[in-house]
Amino acid sequence: MLSRSRGVLIALIVVLASSPAAFAQNGQQKAKSPAASAKPFDAHDLSGFWEITKTGLPSGALNETSNSRPQMTPWALEMFHKTKTGPGRTTLSNGVYPNEKDWNDPIRWCDPVGFPRVLWNPAPRGMRFAQASDEVIQFFETDRAWRDIWTDGRKLPGEDAESRWYGYAVGHWEGDTFVVNSNNFEGATWLDEYGSPHSDQMTVEERYRRVDQDHLEMVLNITDPKAYVGTWKGDKKIFQLAEKPPRSEFNDLPEGICVWSETKREIHP
Repeated sequence: MLSRSRGVLIALIVVLASSPAAFAQNGQQKAKSPAASAKPFDAHDLSGFWEITKTGLPSGALNETSNSRPQMTPWALEMFHKTKTGPGRTTLSNGVYPNEKDWNDPIRWCDPVGFPRVLWNPAPRGMRFAQASDEVIQFFETDRAWRDIWTDGRKLPGEDAESRWYGYAVGHWEGDTFVVNSNNFEGATWLDEYGSPHSDQMTVEERYRRVDQDHLEMVLNITDPKAYVGTWKGDKKIFQLAEKPPRSEFNDLPEGICVWSETKREIHP
């Protein structure tokens, strides 16, 4: 078993120097498309293990939706200023450099990572798609979690539905692009390792496009009127098809599960 607790601590310690500064950059950072593969492929077949790549992306861009986070609302700013992430080379969102005992990233205490953070933080940043007649299932090594993305024509639930760490999701095809819409997220999660907050009003749109046999493009946009002024438009992320998941001697996903008893010993040896 690969304990997420160890990965969490490493990820917290290695918070990039671009933490709060990363969002000061203007405009979206765009990934360069990799050289196309000549192998035949089915654009509507997303099955397989996909690992995010660094192709054309700036430092830090793998760790959040994009470097162009929109203006926060007063509610979100209040939440953001309470965050005390792991140490970086600069002061944090609230202008302080917290001691380890003060870190309050929820995943440090083995709370579920939640979506969309599970896509890029903590490492490993990979996912597996499996397709059925009425849904696409998205699996993650982190948390040993999955999402049911329903493709049978159902609608997303209303606001009275119980919130979920990974939300509710429905998907459909627009040409060769698989579009996923999701809502009703548990508001306690962070969107990234920098402590970007969200509310239970957040909705997410993902757009996946298989550009060749070996590469999958994704753009993820976040809309949360309680937390942000305008839509948080994501960078184009590029995933590469892997023969099998990394860190696995078998062709399956390792168990990246946070175990509180192990985490507690590492924090308080």
